[in-house]
Amino acid sequence: MSPDRVATWRRLCIVQPVLKSYRLPFFLGLQQRLDALGIELQVVYGPPWAEEARRGDHVELPAPLGRCVPSRMLGGRLLWMPALGEALRADAVIVEHANKHLLNLPLALGRKLGGPPMAYWGHGRDRQGNEDSWGERYKRRTLHWADWWFAYTAGAADYVQAQGFDAARITTVGNAVDTRELRQTVAAVTPAERNAALQALDLPTTQPVLVYCGSLYENKRLDLLCAAMDALQTRQPAALIVIGGGPLAPMMQAYAGTRPWVRCVGPKFGRDKAVLLSAASLWLNPGLVGLGILDAFSAGLPLITTDVPVHSPEIEYLEPGVNGLMVAPDATVLAGTLCRLLQTPAELQALRAGALRSGERHSIETMVKNFAEGVRRWSKSS
Repeated sequence: MSPDRVATWRRLCIVQPVLKSYRLPFFLGLQQRLDALGIELQVVYGPPWAEEARRGDHVELPAPLGRCVPSRMLGGRLLWMPALGEALRADAVIVEHANKHLLNLPLALGRKLGGPPMAYWGHGRDRQGNEDSWGERYKRRTLHWADWWFAYTAGAADYVQAQGFDAARITTVGNAVDTRELRQTVAAVTPAERNAALQALDLPTTQPVLVYCGSLYENKRLDLLCAAMDALQTRQPAALIVIGGGPLAPMMQAYAGTRPWVRCVGPKFGRDKAVLLSAASLWLNPGLVGLGILDAFSAGLPLITTDVPVHSPEIEYLEPGVNGLMVAPDATVLAGTLCRLLQTPAELQALRAGALRSGERHSIETMVKNFAEGVRRWSKSS
């Protein structure tokens, strides 16, 4: 390896509030890339707090790569992680750019006093928040506390640069999940396996299936999902499979209890999830869209959502008319769109093909490569 490709650090610490299952392939891949640069990676994370634990999508990262510390959520708003020692022993530290992280304050101060350089990883702003609020004003100010930025998407990078951060010190990560594994697993599902899964749920194998897959909370606009599905039934009978957990799981279970064409199956992973996705024609998510968009594309499912202001940066991956559609946040409009697609096989098939192509383009491999290259550049500039 040529000298200009080798970093100057020996140890990098990344601090995460919790370890989500979808991040496991990323950190394992990043460890391999950084090893090739001579950098040891350690990921410090905490256990999920009560509300977060209800989502049911957390895993452990094997040591020595991962280290779980007994973090605490204070007052439901501020998170303290006893990870200062690990961070200060590293040559550099990467933290999430979020107001709730109390650890960011001493790390930023330590950076000024000769401690390790610090980078932020995130959106740059809270797309679900009020830009004039105290929290968002504070976030714009703290944005400049870092030496480097790892922005989730190109749009997030543009926002950070627009706040006056040096573009040369921003890496666009291309936030992703392991689309290749899910794509291969879905493709391997047999018709018999798919039909057996539907029969186990007591759903007909000849009726269109729509899927909602993700956390169940307010910004997901599950009220709109339910209203649109009710309206759809009068024009085009279709089943709905709800995959995921969260605070609104009881509401969705109650809804399913009065609709024989709805099934709530809780969080699903691996092949269990892939089999259910393979049975669907569309991925319906009327509210906040985040990384789940890549699961949809990897399964060859067009994403159908609405024009609400709370989407995460990954909504940039949606190309209306190519891999999905965005419509007005109105149940009648949404139901009409679903009905048209289910009754127009050519349009639906074109969207499915576009979704698959998008899933191949936005991959975990690309994200790992981008992130590692950002670490290398940051290291050489320090």
